[in-house]
Amino acid sequence: MYLRQSLIDVVNSTLDSKFAETFYNVPASAIQRHRRNSSLRNQIGRPSYLSTTEESYFVAVLQLLPDFGFQITPAVALKLATDYFKSLGLSDNPGKKCLHLCVSRYGDEIKWKKQNKLERAREETFTEEVRSSWFKLLENVMKK
Repeated sequence: MYLRQSLIDVVNSTLDSKFAETFYNVPASAIQRHRRNSSLRNQIGRPSYLSTTEESYFVAVLQLLPDFGFQITPAVALKLATDYFKSLGLSDNPGKKCLHLCVSRYGDEIKWKKQNKLERAREETFTEEVRSSWFKLLENVMKK
């Protein structure tokens, strides 16, 4: 696996493809294919559902969630992504692969959490007061 930016850099360089393969960690066959076909240079990698701006907006939303006490789990991220795709008028629904690619690109910027089952002690301390304060927090988040 190689980074998209590495492929772009190596295709635009004047290095021999065999030497560039070891230097940039990009297969020589990919370098040669992209150098031969100039139309591939503009579309390196798979086409994305979202533009760079749309994707950065979605990541910003995910970055805000921990500030308000919400954990970012794969299920939460997929639900938000599905709603976001619908709001943009996209007919495709994001799947686990789309989420995995997002994690690989923005893993350092987002605090991903693995969902744990609720412990018995926490379950018993979940009172009406705790529930109502959670909904007040949610209301404040939605207003903001």
